[in-house]
Amino acid sequence: MHGVAGGGNVKLSLLRILRCPDCGGHFAVKGTPQISSEITEGSLNCKKCGNEFPIVRSIPRFVSSDEYSRSFSFQWNIFAQTQLDSEHNTQTRDTFIEKTGVDPEKLRGKIVLEAGCGMGRFLELVSRRSNVTAVGFDLSLAVEAANRNVGFRPNVHVLQADIMHLPFAKSAFNFIFSIGVLHHTPNPKRAFASLVPLLKWRGEIAIWVYSKYHHPPLSDFYRMFTSRMPWSMSLALCRLFVKLYPVHKKLRYFKLILPISMLDDPTRRLLDTYDWYSPKYQFKFTSAEVTPWFDEMNLHNIRVLPFSVSVKGERT
Repeated sequence: MHGVAGGGNVKLSLLRILRCPDCGGHFAVKGTPQISSEITEGSLNCKKCGNEFPIVRSIPRFVSSDEYSRSFSFQWNIFAQTQLDSEHNTQTRDTFIEKTGVDPEKLRGKIVLEAGCGMGRFLELVSRRSNVTAVGFDLSLAVEAANRNVGFRPNVHVLQADIMHLPFAKSAFNFIFSIGVLHHTPNPKRAFASLVPLLKWRGEIAIWVYSKYHHPPLSDFYRMFTSRMPWSMSLALCRLFVKLYPVHKKLRYFKLILPISMLDDPTRRLLDTYDWYSPKYQFKFTSAEVTPWFDEMNLHNIRVLPFSVSVKGERT
C-alpha cells in the first residue's frame, strides 16, 4: 500500500485557481502558516464580498455540512484505504483508463480536477508525477481520508465543496474527471454543467455514471429502505448480505433475489455492496441520455467510451 503521511496542509499555491463561490472574488488567507507556503488552520476571506470560509484540519471548507452525502462521509472513513492500489495491483489505473479514456502518463504538466474525490483513490494515481497539479473536492467528509491518504504530496490539493456551488476560477483546469459521482447528486445534468466552465480551452472532461438496466435489479427496491437506515445499520446489513457470497457462487440466479458485489476481495466486496445500498441518490443512465449534456455545453470531439456509461468531450 502506498504510504500515508498523516495528511497535508493547505498549500497557498491553491489560491491561484480558487475563487469565492458566491461572487467570484479572490481570497486572502487568515491564519498562521505551518511553513512558509502552507497553512493548517485559519480561513479564506473573500476580498470582494467579505465571505469567510474556514480551514479546518488543513482542509478548506466551502460547505457547512455534508448534506445528502453523509453515507459517503461514513463509508470513506471506514474504508479509507481499501481501494488504494498496492505495489503489484493496477486496478485503480486500469479503471481510470477504462472510464476516462486517458492514460495518466499523458497528464504531465497539466492541472487536473477530480469532481468527487472520495478517499483519494484516483487523486493518488494522477498525482504520482510531480509535474501534475491534482485538485480534488468532495461534499462528504471523505475529504478527511483523502487528505490523510494523499494530501501530504506537494502537488495535491483537497477541499470540501458542493459541486453545484464551486470555488474555482473559470478556465482553470486542463482535465476534469468524475468517476461514479454525478449519479449520486440531486441533479446529475446540472452537476455536470457546473464543471464545464472550469475547463481551459482545449481542455477535456470525462465522466462515468451508472448504467440503466433493461430490468432493474431488486437492489433498487431494497434501497428505498436501506438508504433511510442509520449508516451503521446499513453496513451491518450489507455484512450479512455478503456472507451469502458462497450461495451466489453456486446458484447463478440468486443474485436476482439479493444482488451483491461479486468481487473476489472480501473487503472490496463489502465496500461495493454498501456503496449500492446506502446512498440517498442513485440515478442510472444510457449513453444516449448523457451525450446530449456534452452537446448542450458546446463540447466537441465527444466520445462514447467502451465502458458503459463513460463519455468524454473537449472544450474547443
